[in-house]
Amino acid sequence: MTTKPIVESGMTFGPYPEGRCFHVENSRAYAAIQEGVKVAEFVLLREGKRRPASLWVVEARSSTPRPETQPNFDLFIAEIREKLVNAFSLVWACCLKRHRRADAELPDRFKAVDLSRADVKFVLVIQGHREEWLPPLQEALYEALRPTVKTWAFSPTAVAVMNDAMARERDLIRE
Repeated sequence: MTTKPIVESGMTFGPYPEGRCFHVENSRAYAAIQEGVKVAEFVLLREGKRRPASLWVVEARSSTPRPETQPNFDLFIAEIREKLVNAFSLVWACCLKRHRRADAELPDRFKAVDLSRADVKFVLVIQGHREEWLPPLQEALYEALRPTVKTWAFSPTAVAVMNDAMARERDLIRE
């Protein structure tokens, strides 16, 4: 769908090679269902020669509440979980041709993914966040996503919380 960079929360993601990124927030499939449905920014298809395809569902933020601010922190984690799961569900449904509008915009590489073998990684990237602040977020987000991870039999490493420097190391942020 896009080879252009995606600017979100003060970070520039991509550009990614043709057919590897589906900008969920800007899709017609999402536009058709968006009332009351929040989604993450995009899904990145990562393919390796010796491992199955992996769909990285990416949400970007410029800040987070501190774990000590319990009600705000819990609401934040719930919102991130909702956006990640909804984006995953929408892209999976598009791959399964459940949304007619998506067929023209979903990259062919996504349509060719063997969904029975594909890995999924739920990724939260926080701009400028200190590395030592990430573990409580990682734990809380993993706990919130545990039912999804277990139900779909995804890897125990299916949830990642990182800052922009770590995202750059993993080629999520390329500029």
